[in-house]
Amino acid sequence: MGSVPFAVGAFSKLFLKAGCRNVRVDGLPAFLQRLKSDRGVLTVANHISVVDEPFMWGSLPLRNFLNSKTLRWTLGASDIMFNGKFDRWFFTKGQIIETHRGKGIYQKAIDDSARLLDEGNWVHIFPEGRIKQEELHELRRFKWGISRMLMECERVPLIVPVWIKADETLLSGFEQVMDEPRVWPNYLPRTGKDVTILYGEPMNAAVEPLLAAYRAKYPTPWRPATYERPVGQDLEDEPDEVGRMRSEIAEAMRQGLMQLGQRVDEVERERPAG
Repeated sequence: MGSVPFAVGAFSKLFLKAGCRNVRVDGLPAFLQRLKSDRGVLTVANHISVVDEPFMWGSLPLRNFLNSKTLRWTLGASDIMFNGKFDRWFFTKGQIIETHRGKGIYQKAIDDSARLLDEGNWVHIFPEGRIKQEELHELRRFKWGISRMLMECERVPLIVPVWIKADETLLSGFEQVMDEPRVWPNYLPRTGKDVTILYGEPMNAAVEPLLAAYRAKYPTPWRPATYERPVGQDLEDEPDEVGRMRSEIAEAMRQGLMQLGQRVDEVERERPAG
């Protein structure tokens, strides 16, 4: 593995250790064991600040950043992360999959993510698709790309929720480290905040029956004839049942992630800050 992931991982660990007042991490040992298997892992998390990625991964052991198998792949907007030669080199080394805004769910980034999962890799998604710092415990509707990703997988990965502490009354969580909008004096992360990160149990029991129903109806996943058409035309042409099933899969994951978020208070009572 190259030096970019290790350097970013080391900086993230340093920020959690020296830049935050209290850090609680729950469920990490079980999650690390899951990364050692030959089965793909798909993590989904709430998205509360611009520094969720990569600071949340500072909770991982530093050795994870030396192995591409134990380092997440994730989607990154082409117009933000792939503008020039250096940007493209940096984010490609950081295992970012170039994603094109406005291209919808039928694009190569989703195909690549499904392939990586089938190969036993770890892919991470912020399925709300944008930062949300209001009504933090009620998640937005998940973007459909995450459902299509699973529909395309030949082998269903472990689907693991990850919750980043988001407290609407206390000055804690990454939303306080880097809040929106990013204007003066909010250009740099704030220090001295509390952070809690929960790694949950797999949500496969809720999601796999929905995927099985889809595969029974469509043994070969439905795709448009070409990816070069407008998004609206793709959605018009696809069977209505595909859209309904996709929504059900996304909602099952959304509910599972919110259930994990409800454990924050319990974890903070049980685990001392440190």
